[in-house]
Amino acid sequence: MSAEDRAVFRFDEFALDTASGTLRGAGGAEIMLRPKGYALLLYLLERPGVLHSRNALLDALWAGLAVTDDSLTQCVGDLRRALGDRATSVLRTLPRRGYVLATPVLRDIAPANTRVPALAPPKLEPGALLPDCDLLVFEALEPQSNDVEAQRFARFLGAELLRSFSRSEMVLVQTRATQPLPPESFLLSGAVRCGGEQPQLSLLLEEADNGRVVWADQVSLPPPNQREEALAVLFARLETLVMAEGLRRARHKPVPALRAYDFVRLGAALYGRGNEGEKQEAEQHFLHAIAMDRGIAIAHAYIAMILMNRLHVTRSQDRTIESRRALDFARQAVELKPRSAFAVAAFAYALARSRHWDTAAENARMAVGLSTLASVGPRTMAAVALLISGEADEALLALQPAIALESFGAAGPRTAFGTVLLATGKREEALVELRRAASHLPDFPPCLRSTVVAAVELGRLNEAREALARLRQVDPEWMGSLREFLSFMRDGLIIDRFVNAFAACGESVRNSAGPSLTAAGGTNRG
Repeated sequence: MSAEDRAVFRFDEFALDTASGTLRGAGGAEIMLRPKGYALLLYLLERPGVLHSRNALLDALWAGLAVTDDSLTQCVGDLRRALGDRATSVLRTLPRRGYVLATPVLRDIAPANTRVPALAPPKLEPGALLPDCDLLVFEALEPQSNDVEAQRFARFLGAELLRSFSRSEMVLVQTRATQPLPPESFLLSGAVRCGGEQPQLSLLLEEADNGRVVWADQVSLPPPNQREEALAVLFARLETLVMAEGLRRARHKPVPALRAYDFVRLGAALYGRGNEGEKQEAEQHFLHAIAMDRGIAIAHAYIAMILMNRLHVTRSQDRTIESRRALDFARQAVELKPRSAFAVAAFAYALARSRHWDTAAENARMAVGLSTLASVGPRTMAAVALLISGEADEALLALQPAIALESFGAAGPRTAFGTVLLATGKREEALVELRRAASHLPDFPPCLRSTVVAAVELGRLNEAREALARLRQVDPEWMGSLREFLSFMRDGLIIDRFVNAFAACGESVRNSAGPSLTAAGGTNRG
């Protein structure tokens, strides 16, 4: 394209104007696009229908620079978020091959001196410009003095915060953009004071469109060698606040106004309660999200976990089909977002429950490496996958740091941690964690069944019997669920410990109807 020409690329319901460098959607609304996202889109629009490998795109967009695959993954993700619900129709991903712009492109060219009618001002429709996650705009930290050292430290700490925050999967963190901030996004600002033994960081979280203060606090920063953990905890807190606000908004929207990520929010909240009926409702929310945006990886991952956890009530002739279906959802999540700790951990979990133990352990380790110290969700799934695959000690190392930083004590992660402690022989510590989990969610069947084992092995039969009675009450299918859990465990010693503990309470697990324990191929790793 000649430098003297102005081009407007029209594709699907979008128009990219190369003169103004703007992307507009239906109705002329301007869509935020980062510089590399703009460069990627322009490159693809000039070559529609062509398969571009990842290496070819890296060479085209970062010519002469040494960058990792993460740079391209982030760039593609930004572009998909900009295209919103139309992303999967416009940009196709061919696993392990590359990307194709899969929509017709019309290019209008006019001489540069031709007057072009002005476009109407962009209209910010609710949710129209939001990515498929929560958006947090982070402004530069202000030093509380004008000396050079204070300014340098503020810039350094701001970069450190941004680097730590940018690893979130649920919140997209970016610096202040020149365009108007979209509705439903959040603004984080702050100041830093260097005086005293520990620097003081003041932060303010506001709703971007109305300035309502969501949270404000002042924290003391530890020494540099302890700062990674401190920043991980800080952002976990911010992430929780932002997600809670997003959930509150989603619950107050009429159904036609809900976008794909709103359905993910609603589904995740239901999934976390542990009730089977609510998980079925959660599944419908995730399916709605996928119907609106097939590229939303987290919804695929959640469905994979729901399907795997439901196998104990699936008819034996359908169990293999449902297991493969769950694996397909998990695999799709990884293909859509290969650097997602959540997606990789869900894939590891599905593999472990399908008895692909070695591959599951490998993916679980990868998920731990991709996650932050405070990423409780991905680390919990990875730890359970490692436990199932016979790597209980590794499971403990994966989950322990996240639990140590977890201030909310959610029942799911606490139960997983208690079960891992139990598997590694730390019975007293296990029972403490399981009691904590029960205090948050008394009717959580996995917590109750692990409590039975821990209490029996510690000689506390009354507590074990109470947990079993509660288990029978809250889960009529508890025996099938327990047998399903034991049937895919690799370590034969763990199977024997659960069987013997329930036998001590008068329940014969091996002789009950349900999946065969011997079919698991469990091995004694002790």
